[in-house]
Amino acid sequence: MTISRIIELGEPGPDFDAVYRDMLAPNFPAHELEPAEVIAEGIAAGTTSVLVALAEDGHRLGTAIGEWDADHRVQLLTYLAVDGRRRAGGVGGRLLDAARQRWVARYRPLVLLAEVEHPATEAGEAAWGDPRRRFDFYVRRGARVLDLPYFQPALGEGAQRGYGMLLITLYLDDEFREPGADRVPSAPVRGFLEDYLRECEGEVADDAATTALLAACADDRGIGLLDPAATPVERLPRSTPNAAGLS
Repeated sequence: MTISRIIELGEPGPDFDAVYRDMLAPNFPAHELEPAEVIAEGIAAGTTSVLVALAEDGHRLGTAIGEWDADHRVQLLTYLAVDGRRRAGGVGGRLLDAARQRWVARYRPLVLLAEVEHPATEAGEAAWGDPRRRFDFYVRRGARVLDLPYFQPALGEGAQRGYGMLLITLYLDDEFREPGADRVPSAPVRGFLEDYLRECEGEVADDAATTALLAACADDRGIGLLDPAATPVERLPRSTPNAAGLS
């Protein structure tokens, strides 16, 4: 089944509820999934964009969801999910291309980021997909890894942080990086991360993992960009709760 069209949901409601139930909930572990009401609030506020790929018969094939941080001009791809029966059929690639084009044209971000599991992560439930294959999917589409000991903030009260994650770039504006440079400016990324932590956890904590992450964003030279094709998996940064063992 191929994509007939890609639509954007203009408001929360039954269509979004179905996307959350059928596309997000089955494809992500609980600690990586924001509550439906939080995403719905973002849609209503105009900061969250939800794209849905549809087949000719109206069947939902996949979704791409992004969050816009206007203060720091950072767009985050929060979720890219494909119907489990349609993986490896080109749906995810077309959705990502459409999302990238639409968000870059609309927001003019300095950078489009995404969170992915470290490729060395042991696969969990089959429905969540394989971390290595997911990482390779983004690498084939030009992703670069920010050299940060990244973790996903706890997405709501009682939720757990997602350690061992990578923060990758899917688009870099020329204003954000000189051609051929292997670093990007620190300030927009650090500002984005601090706001992300406050929004999700209520504060910027002073624990070891947070301190290590923000310290890596304080270098006046900028944040290193790693080429996944030239960087061994074991050399990719990896966070832990106590910040030990980070590359």
